Amino acid sequence: MPDDISETSAPRLILTRLPMVFSVLVFGFGLAAGFLLAFSGYGLQDSAALIVSVFLVLIGCTLILGAVVFLFRKPLWRRVFGVAESHLEQFAAPLERVARYAAERDPTGAVKAAGELLQLGLARYAWLSTRRWVLASLTGLIAAMAALSGTALLFRQNQLIEAQSLLLTEQNARIAEQTTLLEQQVELAEAARNAELAVEITNIAALLGAALDAAQPEGGTAGDAASLVPVLDPAADISQSLRMRIISASRASKPYRFLEPPLRAHDTTDKLRVASARRKDELPQFHAAAKAGFRWAEPSDRLRLIDRPASPERAHLLQVMIGSGLRDLETLNFYGLDLSFAHGDDMSVLGVSMQGASLSYASFRRAQIMQSDFGGAALENSRFGGARLQDTSFAAVDAARGKGPWTGTPQIFPTALAGVSFSDSYLRNVDFAGAQMMTADFDGATLDGVDFTGAFLGGATFRNAVIVAAGFEGAALQSLDLDGAFVTRADFLDRLAAQAAPGTFKPERFEIAPSTADALYTVDSAFRELPSERLGEGAPGVWRITRVGEFE
Repeated sequence: MPDDISETSAPRLILTRLPMVFSVLVFGFGLAAGFLLAFSGYGLQDSAALIVSVFLVLIGCTLILGAVVFLFRKPLWRRVFGVAESHLEQFAAPLERVARYAAERDPTGAVKAAGELLQLGLARYAWLSTRRWVLASLTGLIAAMAALSGTALLFRQNQLIEAQSLLLTEQNARIAEQTTLLEQQVELAEAARNAELAVEITNIAALLGAALDAAQPEGGTAGDAASLVPVLDPAADISQSLRMRIISASRASKPYRFLEPPLRAHDTTDKLRVASARRKDELPQFHAAAKAGFRWAEPSDRLRLIDRPASPERAHLLQVMIGSGLRDLETLNFYGLDLSFAHGDDMSVLGVSMQGASLSYASFRRAQIMQSDFGGAALENSRFGGARLQDTSFAAVDAARGKGPWTGTPQIFPTALAGVSFSDSYLRNVDFAGAQMMTADFDGATLDGVDFTGAFLGGATFRNAVIVAAGFEGAALQSLDLDGAFVTRADFLDRLAAQAAPGTFKPERFEIAPSTADALYTVDSAFRELPSERLGEGAPGVWRITRVGEFE
């Protein structure tokens, strides 16, 4: 009987381990798939062929194993369990013998019959388990391969969506670029239309030249410099038809945005930038210092439009009139001469009277303006950045100052300078008396002999400006910003509070401390134009103002 038990214990041990082996295999498949999903990421699709090949091999091996077991199950079962087949009807005979031997009290026969019954049961269970394992393995492998295929497709889809997002971003950038180019095209079409007016302005120049020849037939002489200056009286020397032609040309010229020139022939600072670029890499410290000092702006690699509409044709017309000797433009202004948006950068305005002129949004950056009169003009949001202004008036026009149609006027015409910019400019003996200068910009400007008597300077800024000599008697200075400004008097804030209109200036917002001339000359406008002797006049020394309080 012990021998019989030992014969059945080996099959029982094998059968008890088979489910565990099957479970380990299935768990291994799942674990392998999990690691592939967790660590392969988008690389899963790159190894899709290998993964599919592995799964196909596993499926093939499982099929082969199942086929081998099915074909050779009888010898395998006979070798392992001692029986070749085990059907349910075969269980009846061993059961009958077990019962009979038990009734006959024959333990040897009963044990032997029970062993046969056990062999049949184990063989039956082994066959069912093997068949189920083969089917389950095939099902699991196919399901895992399908899941991995779906996951690979999902990763591929995500990758395509990401690529599509990048393409959409690029497409949006291209659309924005196309929109910019279309905008440029529209603006340049307007520029082309206005360019046709250059012929009309040339004709006007010819007519003004003829009028000048008639007014000064002898011309000038080298010994008399004043005789070389052309002078035309707009009321007496030119015809009404020519006046109307000039006014019509000014109104026909419309502002537009044109391409910003990468090089500016009349801008000394920009020409220095271009010149220094040749050794930019060899002299990086010099280039960095010069760039900071002159505030060079590196040009864009792409052409772009100027920041706001302007009219070069109107500036051209103004230059033609000045060059032809029309220096008192009040009559033309009275009839409706429109010079708003005039793009007069880098031009010279010398000895010109433009009382009552329409110059809103005009640009005179880096211009030379001397001995000129802009009294009563509309100059809102105009630009004089980097310009040099000397012996020039922006004061309000009254009966004593009025010219042409404004002679003896009982009214006062203040100059409209709201939003005007004099940043980085140099102003010497400039009169702003009675001007309306709300939010005017004097940042980085140098003011020497500037009169703001009775002017409205609410919201104006003088940040990092150099104020050598300026009068603010009766000026309205609400929310005036002097942060970083250099002055030449230690009592500047007290004097300013005493001069300003009552209640408009709050000196407690600022502090003043000693500074140096070297610090003052870091301001570009002072470095370019201010003589060092001017700092020694009056109370010598340099002080700098710092804003410590907030605006309300």
